[in-house]
Amino acid sequence: MWKDYSKNYIKNNRASSISIMAAALVATMFLSLLCSIAYNFWAYDVEQIILEEGDWQGRIVCEALGSDDLSMVCQFANVEKAAFNEELSQKEKVVADVYFKNARTIYRDMPLIAAQLGLNKDSIHYNSLLLSRYFIHDPEDEAPPMLLALYTMILIIMAVSLILIIRGSFELSMNARIHQFGIFSSIGATPRQIKTCLLQEAMALSILPMLLGSIFGISISYGVIKAINFFASDVSGRHEAVFQYHPSIFAATVFISFLTVIFSAWIPARKLSRMTPLEA
Repeated sequence: MWKDYSKNYIKNNRASSISIMAAALVATMFLSLLCSIAYNFWAYDVEQIILEEGDWQGRIVCEALGSDDLSMVCQFANVEKAAFNEELSQKEKVVADVYFKNARTIYRDMPLIAAQLGLNKDSIHYNSLLLSRYFIHDPEDEAPPMLLALYTMILIIMAVSLILIIRGSFELSMNARIHQFGIFSSIGATPRQIKTCLLQEAMALSILPMLLGSIFGISISYGVIKAINFFASDVSGRHEAVFQYHPSIFAATVFISFLTVIFSAWIPARKLSRMTPLEA
């Protein structure tokens, strides 16, 4: 019954449906643009660090380190590879770069490696700046970088702002049907059934706009990266940014857009479903 009712309402109220679809499209486009730009800025920052400091994760600096010692380091379960750094190695010091399969345990593994080699903690070094971009921080650091928290806060603020904007479209559509739902309630429809009906309508109208909005956001972010390269082409010491995208960013964008639309529709739907037949 509810599916037939929803289909009939959507078919006969195109203006209201288009308004909701447009709101979902714009909201998803902004979220997609924000996520894509943030990811590209992060990827560019990582590339810049690697170009300037290298992609090493851990480093051993000591007076004597032989091939047998390096082989022993490679035998650690979490070590992917270890190699001498010929550029930095001098007669007095030997430098070896260490790479890990799971870098999140580097601050625990490097002291163990140093102890196995008979070295003190002063002999081990970390590429802290690169590790921090992967949100890996020294557990002993009392003030770790708040980059992830900043990204999350901006995303939450953006999502809440869009919820408040989109809610208006859903509220107008739902308030126009107060009389109808009052009749349904008087003949036995429960608040849960009414709310479910309104939410399924919201999702039916928003699925396609969310997918299109995600694609539009990606396209705009691609144009933004190209524009940045064009206007910053004369900046010295800057390497050209290459547009990058990852499937997980698309999944995150769609998921956040889904939550945004659901909450935007749930707020007026909850209010409407709680009205008594007499109030309606």
